[in-house]
Amino acid sequence: MKLIHFFALLIITGCTSQEKVSNKTFEEITLVNKIDFFDTKLNQPKFSCGFLLQFNNQTYAVTAKHLLKIIKPKDMKTLAFDNYIKSWSLYPLENKSEIVICDKLLNENKSELLEAKSTYENDWLLFSIKENHSKIKPLQIRTSALIAGEKLYAVGWTRKMESGKQRVYEFEYYKTIDNRILLKDIIVPEQFGGLSGAPVVDEKGMLVGIVSGGTTDPETDKKYFSPCSATSLLSFLEKL
Repeated sequence: MKLIHFFALLIITGCTSQEKVSNKTFEEITLVNKIDFFDTKLNQPKFSCGFLLQFNNQTYAVTAKHLLKIIKPKDMKTLAFDNYIKSWSLYPLENKSEIVICDKLLNENKSELLEAKSTYENDWLLFSIKENHSKIKPLQIRTSALIAGEKLYAVGWTRKMESGKQRVYEFEYYKTIDNRILLKDIIVPEQFGGLSGAPVVDEKGMLVGIVSGGTTDPETDKKYFSPCSATSLLSFLEKL
């Protein structure tokens, strides 16, 4: 239950004042989600972050799977949109006309329960794309190992940011536990709300993870910001 509350706060809470960002800059790489449900009361015109990913000359859209734990119809129990979600699209916050319209949810799994703890192990949704009207740069997945102490960056917006360019937050790689990248804070938002699904990249802008939640290091009992590693996403793409 505590884990679910942590992820809910990651999405729902937002920063309330001007905050520091990293001096590091990247091309525009981050989008926000627009989710339309058949039950229109649930529609989300701007909900957390996402990005585009290029693999084998194909472009895909990616965001965090745990978003579906926070906003969904009560009857939606598994990782399948069926008659619950009408459409999913993404757009850059500064230009809503540059919309990316998703086609199929490629990691749909009608046997995967959304409330299962295992949902967090591979915390990503992967979409094929029907239409891409954006100028956002698709990312590529880094395949080399992370090095202790190297700088990594989360790029996106927190929930209460309604305009402005993508923000860049700075971290230091600590260690990897299972499919979680544990990071030490350097320059971070006051609260992480709304960053879920944002890309985590290295100095060269290569994708290493997806903003997901927090993990407690069993050796120190300290909780760290811990994006979901892109390793499992890469494995899935290689099998498509």
